[in-house]
Amino acid sequence: MNTIPEELYNKIKKLSDQVRNELKTKGLVVPIQNDDGTTTIGKYTILKEFDGCYSILDNWDDTIVTGINLPQTAIIIANRLALNHYRDDKLIEIDRQYGYADFEEALYKRGMQKNSDKFDIYLSKYNQANNKKKSNKTYIVHSFQKLIKLV
Repeated sequence: MNTIPEELYNKIKKLSDQVRNELKTKGLVVPIQNDDGTTTIGKYTILKEFDGCYSILDNWDDTIVTGINLPQTAIIIANRLALNHYRDDKLIEIDRQYGYADFEEALYKRGMQKNSDKFDIYLSKYNQANNKKKSNKTYIVHSFQKLIKLV
C-alpha cells in the first residue's frame, strides 16, 4: 500500500479544515457516516432505533432528543446543536405531530377495511390525518432543503 507523503497529507488536511470552517460559518456542520450506520454531526450522533425512530446522542452517549420520526428532523436538530444553537422545539413538535398523524392515518385506514358501515366517517378522518401528515412533512422537508442549499 502506498503512503501519502506527509507534506501532501498536511496540505489536504489544511484544505479540508478550511472547507469545514467555511461551511460552519454558513451554518452547516459536515456530517460523518460511521461504520455502525450512525451519523455524526459535530459532537452529536444520530442513531436509528429499532422502532424506526431516530435519537440524537451527545459525546457521552446521553440522549438529547428521542422519538424523532423523520431523518430530516434529526439532521436539522443535530446540526443546530453542533452549531451551539438551542434545540428547535417547534421543529420537534411538528415532527411529533407528523408521527401522530401517521398513526391516525394507519388507524383509520384499518377502520375503513374492517368496518364498512362507518366507511365514510373513517374515510373523512383518514383524509384529515393524511393532510396533517403531508403538511407537517412539507414543513420539515422545506427546512431541510434550506439547510442543504447552504452548500
